[in-house]
Amino acid sequence: MRQLVNRITCWYIVFYALYSISTRFMPTAIFCQGTLADVLYKSVIIGAGILALFYFLLLAKTRRRPDKSLILLAAFVFLLGISTLLNREYEFTGNILGTATFTAQLIVFYCLARMMPEQMLAGCMRRTALFTSLFWTPGCAISLYQYIANIHYTTPNADFRFIRQGIIDGRLFGLFSDPNFAAFTSLLIILLLVFTLRTWKHKIFVCYGAVCIFINMAYIIMSNSRTIYITAVGTLLFFVLLATYRRHRQEETMDKRLMKRDFVRNTLIALASVAAVYAAIFFSMQGIGYVVAPDRDIDDMVREDVNLENLSNNRTTIWKNYVTLYTDKPLFGFSVRSALPYATSKYPDSYLAKTQYVTHNGYLSLLVETGLTGFLVMGAFFLLTFVQFIKRVRKKEALSDSYVLFTAITAAVLMFLFCFHDVFFTVNIETMLLFIAIGFINSGQNISKTS
Repeated sequence: MRQLVNRITCWYIVFYALYSISTRFMPTAIFCQGTLADVLYKSVIIGAGILALFYFLLLAKTRRRPDKSLILLAAFVFLLGISTLLNREYEFTGNILGTATFTAQLIVFYCLARMMPEQMLAGCMRRTALFTSLFWTPGCAISLYQYIANIHYTTPNADFRFIRQGIIDGRLFGLFSDPNFAAFTSLLIILLLVFTLRTWKHKIFVCYGAVCIFINMAYIIMSNSRTIYITAVGTLLFFVLLATYRRHRQEETMDKRLMKRDFVRNTLIALASVAAVYAAIFFSMQGIGYVVAPDRDIDDMVREDVNLENLSNNRTTIWKNYVTLYTDKPLFGFSVRSALPYATSKYPDSYLAKTQYVTHNGYLSLLVETGLTGFLVMGAFFLLTFVQFIKRVRKKEALSDSYVLFTAITAAVLMFLFCFHDVFFTVNIETMLLFIAIGFINSGQNISKTS
């Protein structure tokens, strides 16, 4: 039974990932509207619910006592239920569905490493890398061609005015609904492809993977997403720190001064490499754009979210308003979907009521939605995960490729959350990968250097 459930779960993860990224790809998002979109979304949720039920029954048969991480997650779900009841006059049905969705996804993804051996989980990640890259990379390639072929192309706005999206005017949307989410999707696919190239050295796939990585990297650079630059550089520095520490840790006598020197040197090399690639691709294209730039038409809308006077893209204003709103319900928060309906009802003239902006910060979302109690419990969960990570890294045994992949994904998503909203109560590829990664880190699996 477990083997069958694991095989079904592997294909469900591929379906989940493809559904998630398809909502960010404009052609499929436009095509899959109305009834079809509703059916696909409900299929994802129902599939998670059915698998969660089987997981619960199979794990219960093992009679394994829940560890601290599972106890903390159970406590978080309990607090989320209390928050839902306290906010029953605002989006009560939506809050219940959001809580149920979160719980089902949590059971499936977090417990995946407890159900599935590392080799099978690694194969599942390779399969996910293959199918997502086959779907996503052509969209990146077409977007890049569109960018280069028409360096000042425009996209229609909701009020039928045109926004110039050329290189000198901002960022590359291309075929995607949002350049930040699109670039982060490309970053996740790159991480999955790098892992696959290390663990499956088929000649055809090596060529395919290298091309995909190049195209996705080019899209990240051309997207001009500051959030992804920070996330990508932060993930790269995490790799440098981890690799430097592990290399010195495996030596008989670890010289801390030498380790610090190597870390500084490797960091400078990594940053210089990123700067060189960015300068070679983006600034060279931007220079061409300046030379051949046509006069701006009076109907062209200027993007004000990419200039030096608004580096945060209004995020600081959004954060301040949400912090003010949080003080109305500091203990248990507003539950999953009640914050904006509450602001609209209680403060109709407020900034949030007028703009209907989400938090644009995952940690602030967690605080607003679950209050101080939920925030502290989830904070304790992440702290426990960090402790488990430190314990494993300090051992002299080699880290498996799976372990490195999942720690890198965890680092990338947690950094991405500083500038983008909720990953806990949504159906997104980063939600799936984050909880699979943390579940693996806390499961104690780490069998071999190559999975």
